[in-house]
Amino acid sequence: MWFAREPGGELLAGLSGPTVGHRWIRSTVGEHSWGVQLQAHVVLPGVSKQLLLGGEQQLVVEAGHVMLAQHAVPFPEFEDLESFADRLLELDVLRCDDDVRRMLTGDDVGYSERHRQRRVRATTGLTRKQIDQLSRAREAFALLLQGVPPIECAARCGFADQAHLTRSLRAFHGQTPARVLSGR
Repeated sequence: MWFAREPGGELLAGLSGPTVGHRWIRSTVGEHSWGVQLQAHVVLPGVSKQLLLGGEQQLVVEAGHVMLAQHAVPFPEFEDLESFADRLLELDVLRCDDDVRRMLTGDDVGYSERHRQRRVRATTGLTRKQIDQLSRAREAFALLLQGVPPIECAARCGFADQAHLTRSLRAFHGQTPARVLSGR
């Protein structure tokens, strides 16, 4: 979920589905943006398959409220994102799929391997392997932002070597480790 305030004060909000690779975001000079990245096992019931497969959908924003699943929820500022997500869980706009959460942590929930593959893909829009790759790339990106050297970052995140880290960050974040470090 993303939120933005344009230079003229207009509020915007939207949903972006998961994608393997980086995503370019259009913005205007003076626009401020922030967002929430949901865990893979958190779903928005009723969201179209197209959105799950990397699409985007703009949400209606009226009178300082965002419309989500027939609920008008106050437009969140950056510092309110956590309470905003908690409110969506209370309203049942967001749901945690506990079976998928367990499947992603390796817990066998009594389903066949093929059923687990289909269930994770249907719920998240990604395969378990893609989710693992994204997770490692996110962890590496966060470590680089903290100033951890790329070679150490690669070792801590389970990459085969620094070149593997570089390829992964370029694919998932559109940047090399050196570029991330220089932009801290």
